[in-house]
Amino acid sequence: MTLPKKLFAIAGGILGLTLLALLLVPLLFKDRIAERVEAEVDRAVAADVSWGDVELTLIRTFPNLTLGLSDVRVVGIGSFEGDTLASVERLRIALEVGSVIRSMRQRGPLVVRSVRVDEPVLRLTMREGGTANWEDLIREPAGSDPAGVTEREGPARDFSVELRGFEIYDGSVTFDNARSGLFASLEGLRHSLDGDFSREHLEASTVTHADRTTVRFAGTPYLSGVALDFDADLDVDLVGKRVTFLDNELRLNDLLLRLSGEVARPDDDVALDLTLAAPESDFRQILSLVPAIYAQDFASLETSGTFAVDGRVTGSYGEEAFPSFVIRASVEDGSFRYPDLPLPARAISAALSIDNPGGHVDSTVVNLSRFHVEIGDQPLDGTVVVRTPVSDPDVDARVVGTLDLGALSRTVKLENVSDLEGVVTADATVRARMSDVDSARFERVAANGTVAVRGLTLTAPELRQPITIEEATVELSPERATLHSFRALLGRSDLQATGGIDNLLGFVMRDEPLRGSGSFSSRSVILDEWRSEEDLTAIPVPAMLDLTLDGTIDRLTYEGLEMSNARGRLRVQDERLTLDDFTFETLGGRMGMSGHYETIDPSEPTFQFAVAMDSLDIASTSAAFLTVRTLAPVARYASGTFSADLDLSGALTRDMTPVLDVLDGGGSLLTSRIEIQDFPLLDRLSDAIRLSELSDPTLDAVRSSVRIENGRMHVEPFQVGVAGLDMTVDGSTGIDQSLDYSLSLALPGGLLGGATGTVVQDLASRAGRAGFDVSASESVRVGVRVRGTVADPALDLGLGETAASVRNLAGQAAGAAVDRQVEEARERIEQAEEEARERAQARADSLVAEAERRADAIRAEARGLAEQVRAEGNRRADDVLAQATNPIARQAAQVVADRIRREANERADQIVTEADERADAWVEEARRRAGEGTGG
Repeated sequence: MTLPKKLFAIAGGILGLTLLALLLVPLLFKDRIAERVEAEVDRAVAADVSWGDVELTLIRTFPNLTLGLSDVRVVGIGSFEGDTLASVERLRIALEVGSVIRSMRQRGPLVVRSVRVDEPVLRLTMREGGTANWEDLIREPAGSDPAGVTEREGPARDFSVELRGFEIYDGSVTFDNARSGLFASLEGLRHSLDGDFSREHLEASTVTHADRTTVRFAGTPYLSGVALDFDADLDVDLVGKRVTFLDNELRLNDLLLRLSGEVARPDDDVALDLTLAAPESDFRQILSLVPAIYAQDFASLETSGTFAVDGRVTGSYGEEAFPSFVIRASVEDGSFRYPDLPLPARAISAALSIDNPGGHVDSTVVNLSRFHVEIGDQPLDGTVVVRTPVSDPDVDARVVGTLDLGALSRTVKLENVSDLEGVVTADATVRARMSDVDSARFERVAANGTVAVRGLTLTAPELRQPITIEEATVELSPERATLHSFRALLGRSDLQATGGIDNLLGFVMRDEPLRGSGSFSSRSVILDEWRSEEDLTAIPVPAMLDLTLDGTIDRLTYEGLEMSNARGRLRVQDERLTLDDFTFETLGGRMGMSGHYETIDPSEPTFQFAVAMDSLDIASTSAAFLTVRTLAPVARYASGTFSADLDLSGALTRDMTPVLDVLDGGGSLLTSRIEIQDFPLLDRLSDAIRLSELSDPTLDAVRSSVRIENGRMHVEPFQVGVAGLDMTVDGSTGIDQSLDYSLSLALPGGLLGGATGTVVQDLASRAGRAGFDVSASESVRVGVRVRGTVADPALDLGLGETAASVRNLAGQAAGAAVDRQVEEARERIEQAEEEARERAQARADSLVAEAERRADAIRAEARGLAEQVRAEGNRRADDVLAQATNPIARQAAQVVADRIRREANERADQIVTEADERADAWVEEARRRAGEGTGG
């Protein structure tokens, strides 16, 4: 082999071994590294940390080793058990290969070169009591003591971090401090941090962006959905735990700010010494923080005027410490105008200060000492001062001026508004502490003035109909805000209302639900105007409301259903609308409803109502309600009225109709006499037993109980007269229109001589009773099992009961035998009496004795016949039960069998009673005649 070939072979072998090593090393070390990482996490983190797949590769960041974890979750323990503190879709950590090998041999720490975090979600929460979910998250190293003296055996086991890069992509961070009233969130977060963190002192650079930034303090929003960019160079002292801001730029929408100073953590508290300033004074920058203006063609906006912002934070922040801070912002002679709108906003001026001397967050004072703006020709002025904003907000506010809404729509581009007109005037002052309002110490509250609306008209693409407020006047008093008059048109629906709000300050300052009460009335409400056929959605119940309203509506229309004289009480609370004794007239009768409808989950609203219906027209109700057509299909073929008391609960679809397969409920039902036309079930039954009277019959009044469960309406057994015949009904109807019923029809003897009798005689023969002549019976009861569907019912006929066989055949035979025995006894007694008269007194006693013996024989014979009747009845009942093939049919057959036994027992008792009476009568007669024969 030549030298070049040898060199190529050696190079190829080295390359192959290298590639093999790149593939095998991760496989060999993956489990051990994962175990080491898990052990270190368990040792260092006091939380439930888990992850999904583990990836280990040398190829991605060669010559470093990349460890990848997916679906990382950090879940709290202790008082925050079950709360997710952080989650990460994917985490990649680049490790120095040499440190990995040394770490596996317990000879050194792991060295981290870079970290990338994809889609992290971080939730930092502090409760009002001061407990935070991030406290005690990092465990103290084993062997440490408060003085900082640590005894260790063997080499150090802590991680050594040589971090060259840290990146976050598409993150979300939420900080919610209920104790201080501070809420902040960053959405769409991207962040990178670069620096050599293996050094004790270094310069680092950071680039941060958030699509949406929100900051609220004590219920007041300071930033709302603002885009944030922060680029900074930092001087980092790892030993002194200090970060100093060097060249930096903070941008909030178009507002440019710069920070100077430092942040340090010499102990448990964070030491702050920061200064904030705006290097430019263009009014346009501060205007960009107004969401409604920044979101609409902000680039084309023409502005003038100046602003100034500066601030300073000094002191310590910790569990028992709070820094002092001051922020000043002012606007002078500001104005703005859109080129394509006719009116500018002019003479804008404001002065805002936020001060805290330090020590406690509740020492903060927010003072908007001046605000002025002119829209069109109308000025609007206001001032607000808020003290002790967390524990007990102390508010001093005033607003005075007029806002022409038509001029506003020609000054500001209002999102999703097509037309806006009207005038709002205000002259109101409020000075109050929340504790005084909560405790009803109204003598300490100063609240007066009015807010009035005239001629307001709003048209918007998202509104199905325009809204017009003809007049509305609110008067402030210490006790409440009173609505003296309210007249409006919602599309073609009119509305008049009066009432009051009890916690206007709590709603504004504490995010409390708006509480109040009142009354409303309307001549006509047309709900159909507010529904979209293209995008059907449930009608939502607003959140943050706690209102009780007494209402009257003369005419209410919904899905073509006309209702009148509606009266009742409505309660709106926790996204739930509750009706209390809400009544109205409709469908020829009257309905009443009590219960609730709620939209906590707007995609699946739920309801629970007690419904009372009085004398409603059956046909109209069936046409109006899908639920009635589905679960009571006979209503489509019926004419008459009904009343019902039902309890119903379940879910609604997007078009506000009940989801029938989860509908539950039940109650009672009462009808008038009903005429049936073209009902397939009765037509089939008429054909089956050749009885034309069952086709298009009249039904007597029905009284029954029903229950609805698992998509079926079950009818409890009831009796009804059908075309003069007695019928028992028991069974259920499904939402798929399936039928499962048992019918029992009593056919009188007058109908059994023709074709109907032939059918019944055939049934009797098939039931093993060929010897019965049904045409001679008083009545025969026929059982019918109904299956199939409403449109195509399937019938199964059987001999459910033959009362005539028991009552007439067996009973009549037993009665004839008794009469025959009695007649024979009569003849023998008469013969004995003749002999007694011939033999005189000597035979009298013998005659009576003979009569008593014969009477006993009559009684014994009657009792024997009675037992035969009972036995025959029991056998008939057993035959009926034997024909039942399933539990539902057996339940119906049991009713019939019990009736057969009862009637047989009654006939047997009658036989015995009649025999006893006749025997006793003949004995008494024998005694009387014997006495006469002897002259007694």
